[in-house]
Amino acid sequence: MQELSDQQLFAALQYARSQDEQSGRAILERFQTRQPAFAQTILNVFPSVMVDMDQAMAHLFMDLCFDVIAVYEQAFGKVPDHRLVGNRWFEERAERLDREMNMAIKQAKPNDPDHTFDQEHQTGLVRFLHAAIDQQPCRSTDAVRLAKTMIFTTVQLFDALYDAVGSLQNTSVN
Repeated sequence: MQELSDQQLFAALQYARSQDEQSGRAILERFQTRQPAFAQTILNVFPSVMVDMDQAMAHLFMDLCFDVIAVYEQAFGKVPDHRLVGNRWFEERAERLDREMNMAIKQAKPNDPDHTFDQEHQTGLVRFLHAAIDQQPCRSTDAVRLAKTMIFTTVQLFDALYDAVGSLQNTSVN
């Protein structure tokens, strides 16, 4: 997946932030229909883990997830249907990402909080979203760290999804 340029990222974020309630609802409904397991995870499971730590951070996380969905839709096209990659794709990719993140954490230097692994994409988007999290008043450093980890994971999963569908489309053309 190509990294969005600053100009592309700005345009996609502007698109995400300019959606009215009706358009935003349509984007979310399309995402929930086309990617039910993914939607359930990022819009229900992830925030429910965070809500006990800090409810405002959980709400911000859901808002930022909408931004991610809209950015990908604007920059790379509508979210692919889950049937294109198979029903087990999301679960397998999430497990793989979890293993990679755990390895990266084990290899990270103790004073290097920005350590990432080779699979990271859309660093500009992740930095923007992390900055939004940093601006949210929050007494819980655990909630901030969890929100950043979950938003990073969300972006990585979107990249993997669009890459997987792009690979399928490229192989079907050949």
